[in-house]
Amino acid sequence: MNWLRKLFGKSAATPVAAPAKPPTQVAAKPTEDVTALRQAMANAADAAAQAQLADRLGGALAIQAQVPRAEDAPEIWIAAVCQLTDKALALDWVARIKDEACLSEVATKARGAEIRYAAAQRITTTARLEHVAQAARNKDKRVYQHCSEQLRQRRHAEASSHRAQQITDQLQGLLAAPPLPSTALLELKKELASLADAGETGATCEGLMQQALDQLRRESEALRDLQAAAKAAETLAAATEHATWPWDEHFADWRHRYDALRQTHANLPAWLVVHTAARGLSVTLGVIESSLNRLVADDERGRNCDRFLADLEACTPTEAGAYESWSALAKPDHPAALAALHSRWTVLMQSRPQLAPVEAAQPVEPAESVTASESTADDTVKFPPPPRPRSPVRIDQEAVLAQLDVLEQAIAGGHLAAADAAAKQIKSMLGSSKPQAAIESRLHSLQAQLETMRGWARWGTQQAREKLTAAAQELLVGEPEVEQLATAISALREEWKRLNAHAAASKAEWESFDATLEQAYQPVAAYRAEQAERQAEARAAREALCANWETELAAVDWAQTHFKVLEALRAEWIQQWRAAPQTGFRDERVLRKRFDTLIGSINQQLDAARANEFERREQLIAAAQALAAQPDLRQAMAEAKSLQQRWNPPEGSARLKRGDEQKQWTQFRAACNAVFERLDAQRAEQSAQRQAHAESRQNLLDAFALSLNGADRADSAHIGAIKQALAQFRADWDAARPTSRDAADTLEIRARELQQQAQQFLDSVRHEKYRARFELLARKAALAERIEVASLAGEPLDTLLTEVKQAWDALPPLTGKSENLLINRLEAASRITPETLDAGQQTRAAKLLDLEIALGLPSPENYAEVRRERQLERLQNRFDANPQSTLVPEEEVFRWYSISARPDKALAQRMDAIVSKIVEQAATA
Repeated sequence: MNWLRKLFGKSAATPVAAPAKPPTQVAAKPTEDVTALRQAMANAADAAAQAQLADRLGGALAIQAQVPRAEDAPEIWIAAVCQLTDKALALDWVARIKDEACLSEVATKARGAEIRYAAAQRITTTARLEHVAQAARNKDKRVYQHCSEQLRQRRHAEASSHRAQQITDQLQGLLAAPPLPSTALLELKKELASLADAGETGATCEGLMQQALDQLRRESEALRDLQAAAKAAETLAAATEHATWPWDEHFADWRHRYDALRQTHANLPAWLVVHTAARGLSVTLGVIESSLNRLVADDERGRNCDRFLADLEACTPTEAGAYESWSALAKPDHPAALAALHSRWTVLMQSRPQLAPVEAAQPVEPAESVTASESTADDTVKFPPPPRPRSPVRIDQEAVLAQLDVLEQAIAGGHLAAADAAAKQIKSMLGSSKPQAAIESRLHSLQAQLETMRGWARWGTQQAREKLTAAAQELLVGEPEVEQLATAISALREEWKRLNAHAAASKAEWESFDATLEQAYQPVAAYRAEQAERQAEARAAREALCANWETELAAVDWAQTHFKVLEALRAEWIQQWRAAPQTGFRDERVLRKRFDTLIGSINQQLDAARANEFERREQLIAAAQALAAQPDLRQAMAEAKSLQQRWNPPEGSARLKRGDEQKQWTQFRAACNAVFERLDAQRAEQSAQRQAHAESRQNLLDAFALSLNGADRADSAHIGAIKQALAQFRADWDAARPTSRDAADTLEIRARELQQQAQQFLDSVRHEKYRARFELLARKAALAERIEVASLAGEPLDTLLTEVKQAWDALPPLTGKSENLLINRLEAASRITPETLDAGQQTRAAKLLDLEIALGLPSPENYAEVRRERQLERLQNRFDANPQSTLVPEEEVFRWYSISARPDKALAQRMDAIVSKIVEQAATA
């Protein structure tokens, strides 16, 4: 069976593989003539023929690696690129194509994936990208993903650009109607920041947003400045109302501050004029102006009194009518100034008694007929007051003094209502009785101040009404926002009512003010009527939605519900509800409760389904965690994979909330990873063992390679060391060889190379020794041949024998019978005869023929006939009953050299060829 194993090239232990079929020789397709194809295209009659010729021309160009011409039709370029096999050249040709229609064809029809992807990358038209994506779907994943991603980015950019345009329109509307709503603007800014790839529209929108933010900042600063001005006005009003006499050194500063605040109010923008702080500032400025005018008037009266007293102090004591002039003179309202003047007048009265008035009987009016308003009808003060008869009724003086203190404090604080209440309380307490002179004098002074305050209040109220009327007229100018207009009208009416608490307006003033506000309110009324109509329509639409949903929900079979569809339905309902127009507040509350009831019923079912799904996954998590203690790792891994397949919810089940699903997935993944990490640890341990084993094998290789250094040395010690090292390495390597052997194991390959290197060295040494043995045999035979030639020639042999003896002893001895055979020839050499040499030469020639036949070497032509006879004899001998022994070439060579014969160069050359053949066969074996 050896010939059969050699035929299949396998050893006996290796299964025989089926012989490989020889490759089928396909006849090469003849290359078409490019020039002829171009000429044929030019002469083609119809488009179909041109298309066929274009495909053939492209294929011919691809085979010959010739780039198509720039003026060639797109079909030629497509066919050439699609049929080209050289990837680098195909990429270069794709880079030269400009037409996107050609690129789309290449992206779907080219051979190489890189070529298709390169063509798809250069397509920019949306329609072409959609065509390529549709054609590459389920065929070329990379091209399909590229085109799909490009289309997705473009759709996202278009949506972003559209939304940016909407935001731009909203911003333009907001900028046209200040003030800007900060909340809405910040929401738009946040939404604009989330938009990506909005293009030029996005850039324009960002610029407009920045403009709006700048305007919002300016409006905020203007509002803060207004509030600061209002606060400063309140401070100034308090300072002027409670001014301490003398106030000359502060008056100029007060007037400057008042003018600055008045200018600030005048410079307010139109949208800020109707603001509550602006209206408050206007009223406060009126109060400040009244206070400043009061201080100016008080100053003027004080200076007049001062001049009168100065003139009186400088005149003669006989001044007549001084008392009446002093009594008729208007006095300052400030108590300190009045007290100073009174003190000076008292001193003059004491120093000049003639100034006192003449007592005269005066009728006394009933106490009931005297009122506070009558006592302060003019600005004259009778000082000192004329004597009045005392009331017989006893008055609670302490209570009256206490109310006088309250009245004085109210007047000093500028609280008109509190002052009026205190004055009425004092009047009720006095009744018809006359108080003490000091109390009466103080009462008259306070009543005069109260009347002055009333006059100023009436004046300030009138000024405020005029400003309210002007503000109402301003509402008729322009087109303010409806909500701002309604707020301003309501605020103006409330301010008018507040002013009526101080002094009622005339009927004409009220009718004019009310008509103006009614005219200004017309846009608000129209807007609210339209809004009410829209809200009614919205209410009807939402009621219809709720009715439809209630009907649809009543028909649901919860036992067979597809919860994912239910979740989608719930999301759709919520989206429709949010998209529906808003109704009024009350209707919205009622409809919202109705809608919440529908959503609540769905949520209840979803929560129950989610609870079931949650429990199912908890069981899977517990099962996965239990696998950590499974002793059989393979079984644990198989069960973990099975659990992973069961993790996804069944069709139609409810999705868990994202937080719960993420938490459970984290636990489940950690449990499964713990199982697979056991395999990783096991593999790591095995890998470490393999690494240590590989290192030990590498150490064996390094040590063996080190022992092979100097392999060119042929001394016996080195040869023995290499033999020992080779044997030891083979034993150690067989013991260290892994159980699973890889054909591509580099260490195994290196080991074979080193063993082969050592074996080759030992074989070369052995072959050299083998050849050296034949050379030694020839050299010793040559010594015997010298003696035979000299003996045959009759030459003296003594010297020659001595030389041969010395040369023989210098040569190493041969092993086996060959040494004895040569010694016998050497001993008989001195007695050789010509007949012996002739017979030996014939014997040698016969042996050479036998050796050449045995070794398959050619023989000279003159021995051809003899050779055929010898071959025939050998063939006959093979079939004899007692065949001769098989010829051993090495032994025959030894015998050939032991035969004495005449020197023959031709025979010697034939022997050299035989020796070389024997050595060659030994090396091959």
